[in-house]
Amino acid sequence: MGRRLLLCAIIGAGLVTGAAAGAPQQGPELQQVEAGERQREQDRDAALAQAQAAKLEIAQLQAQLDALDAAQKSGENAVSDKKLRLAALNVREAQLNGQLGAAQSKLARLLGALELFRREPPPALFVDPHDVRDAVRAAILIRAITPELEQQAAQLKAQAETLRRLKRAVDTASEDLFTSESDVADRRAKIEALIAAKSALEDQDAADAEAARQDADAYAARARTLRELSQGLAVAEPAAGAAEPPDPEHAGLFGRPKVFAAPVGGAPIRRFGDAEGASRSLGWTWRTAGSASVISPAQAVVDYAGPLKSWNVVVILRLGGGYHLVLAGLDSAQVSPGQAIKEGQVLGHMGGTDANPPELYFEIRKNGAPVDPARWLKAPEPPLLRR
Repeated sequence: MGRRLLLCAIIGAGLVTGAAAGAPQQGPELQQVEAGERQREQDRDAALAQAQAAKLEIAQLQAQLDALDAAQKSGENAVSDKKLRLAALNVREAQLNGQLGAAQSKLARLLGALELFRREPPPALFVDPHDVRDAVRAAILIRAITPELEQQAAQLKAQAETLRRLKRAVDTASEDLFTSESDVADRRAKIEALIAAKSALEDQDAADAEAARQDADAYAARARTLRELSQGLAVAEPAAGAAEPPDPEHAGLFGRPKVFAAPVGGAPIRRFGDAEGASRSLGWTWRTAGSASVISPAQAVVDYAGPLKSWNVVVILRLGGGYHLVLAGLDSAQVSPGQAIKEGQVLGHMGGTDANPPELYFEIRKNGAPVDPARWLKAPEPPLLRR
């Protein structure tokens, strides 16, 4: 009985008493939904802020990369000069190597001959003993060759020293060029890696923000539905452009009332007006089989589908003419708010088992006030319960 009165208060009493009593008090479920909505909005804002920060960092990194490209482009002439100088040094080194090798070979032969001449002077047969003048000339020639050979040796030594300096210059130029190009490549690789990481972070933050936005929208829709329920079903209006479902009072043949299909099989165990503790039932109740399917009694639009207080899953259908159908006690729903459904379409399923059968509560409301479903349903009389 308490649950039935609670459901009635949530669904319809607000329409009758709302104007006099003011805004209805928020129930725990609505507070939880609104708290969830606020939390997801905060999550969305935080994710958007993080995505924006990542975007700014990416822009800064891209600016650094552009500056590096500009510096590299402006330094291309210097790099080209270094390469040309290195090539010229290599050519000069090769030339000096060739000259030094030839000179060393010639000098080695001359020095070898002189050393042999010094240790073993030639016999007098080389000089006519009767010609003293030729002997003197030979001695003078030998003394004249020695300084020339010494000068060539000094020149070769200077060339060798120049070659050593050139080699050091070549090595230095090569190392400088390699270091410059390596530094540029390393900086570029680091910046590009940071850009890739920040881009992935921005994408993830954007995805998180979108997920939070969708969750917040879902929370907002559910909170809106709960507020409408707390204020009475009659205050809920169809969405703009949505097709209005038929008015059951004029949807039958020749504009007569349209008979509803029973939401489940069998006879109800309680009908409209039956005693229910200290109050009277405002709808019909069926005791169903475990996992029984619940169908839509008429063509309608789903206004609400979800858990509500202690009523498990509740489905509220909107019809034309100010009519709403309330089905409470389901274990699960397979329809969603805003969905247009046909008569006989499965709304969800009951829970329980055949040994512990569940109960389905069905209520019809006209402009927020309960009406007897007997006008619309022709259910069989339950045995032993009615006489």
